[in-house]
Amino acid sequence: MKPLAPAWMVAAALLSGAPCTLAAVETVTAFNSYAVAPYFVDADHGLAHALVERLNDKLAPRYRLSLRQIPRIRLDLSELNKGSAFTGAVLFINPRFVDDAARTRFLWSRPLFTDCNLVISSREAPVDYQGPASLAGLRFGAVRGYRYSVLDELARAGKLVREDSQDELSGLNKVARRRLDLTVVPYTIYSYAVAEQALASQLYVAPRPLQCFSRHILVSRARPGLLRALDLAIEALATDPEWKAALASLHLDLDATARWAAYPSDGVHQP
Repeated sequence: MKPLAPAWMVAAALLSGAPCTLAAVETVTAFNSYAVAPYFVDADHGLAHALVERLNDKLAPRYRLSLRQIPRIRLDLSELNKGSAFTGAVLFINPRFVDDAARTRFLWSRPLFTDCNLVISSREAPVDYQGPASLAGLRFGAVRGYRYSVLDELARAGKLVREDSQDELSGLNKVARRRLDLTVVPYTIYSYAVAEQALASQLYVAPRPLQCFSRHILVSRARPGLLRALDLAIEALATDPEWKAALASLHLDLDATARWAAYPSDGVHQP
């Protein structure tokens, strides 16, 4: 009877043999271009951080997402223009935001959730939005660098005054103080802001939104395997108690958008 090989030799043989080698975890950079809460609160908190954490729990052991904050302009110029050479993923984006309505440039995950761009005005001078024409003559608070489609057309025609602010919260504060007549803010950002800044009593949300849209994860067309894994992970979020707890801690009720989703959309707001 031959003596048994030492345990370390068995382990070495298993590690060196191709059939027994486990696939290495692939780290994928997950880009978030939203620098405003709830998407980014600080380096360790926010919707982007929570999403990556919960997706990683479900993507293991094949993939691991590594969150990276990036300005939108840099994302467009230094990452998305790589085409099939782009190896990362982009969080919370819609095909129309990157001129891919036909979904031919990138691969798109199943929806993360539905968001709606709300028309916000002061409670003291409420604006009941009934379509672009109902905003004629008003002062509109935009975010610098954002495109608002039909609202920008009104501004170019001299029918609406556009005034840019640094971010959505700045616009909300200007509306609350009646320095502007209205602004347009996604539900996700509005819900967090009014809860944290105690603005709800000063602001009016028009029953009709500017538009509703789905938020997705974007990957390169060269990454169908990653897309399949992300879709399965996103599907599992629906029953994930830790994901639901994270949403609640950020003052988000994603079912709330159902009240606005039935309205027709007016143009495309592209952050």
